[in-house]
Amino acid sequence: MTGRESLSVNMQIIRKIAAGLAVLLCLLMLAGCSSMSDAEKKVSKELKALQESDSVGSEVINLRDSLSDEGKDNFDGFLRKLKSFDYEITGSEEDDFKEDDYTLVSVRIRTFDFGREYLAAWTEFLKSGKNAESEDMTAFYEMLFARLNALNEKEYIKTIQIVCIDPLDNGEWIANIKENEELQDAIFGGMISEMKVLAAE
Repeated sequence: MTGRESLSVNMQIIRKIAAGLAVLLCLLMLAGCSSMSDAEKKVSKELKALQESDSVGSEVINLRDSLSDEGKDNFDGFLRKLKSFDYEITGSEEDDFKEDDYTLVSVRIRTFDFGREYLAAWTEFLKSGKNAESEDMTAFYEMLFARLNALNEKEYIKTIQIVCIDPLDNGEWIANIKENEELQDAIFGGMISEMKVLAAE
């Protein structure tokens, strides 16, 4: 067998192995999807919708409008980063409370450490001799969104639980996504909890 023929045979073997791995990968993906419970699928669907949502409140729009052009760019960059959180459904368990059955779905959130940067921006703002009561906060927001938009690594990781119920027992699950403050804080990279700590001081 010549060198060229040997190379051709090796390429055929590699292609067969690659094809086999591709089939195996598809089977594993299908198995992973089918193994998810209905409650887990509901949570995954809701979190995906959050990632793809374009809706913002009027207060957010007003805040953006108060910023410089550079500030607006940083603000928009922050919103894109905010919606780019990663999530992984890590399991679920059934429980009951006051005779109501529910399922706790565990979700691992991974995103940027917005909380750390919020604290750093606030500390820098105060060191400059300014305070929230007497100063125009625009300068603070300009600095804050510049810091948030500059983040490159998703270093914030938190596992939270989401309560799911099927009140009519018909497979129409309801997940407490909007009301779940722990989930909101995780998606915001701990920023909400940092705000609460600072507000209590």
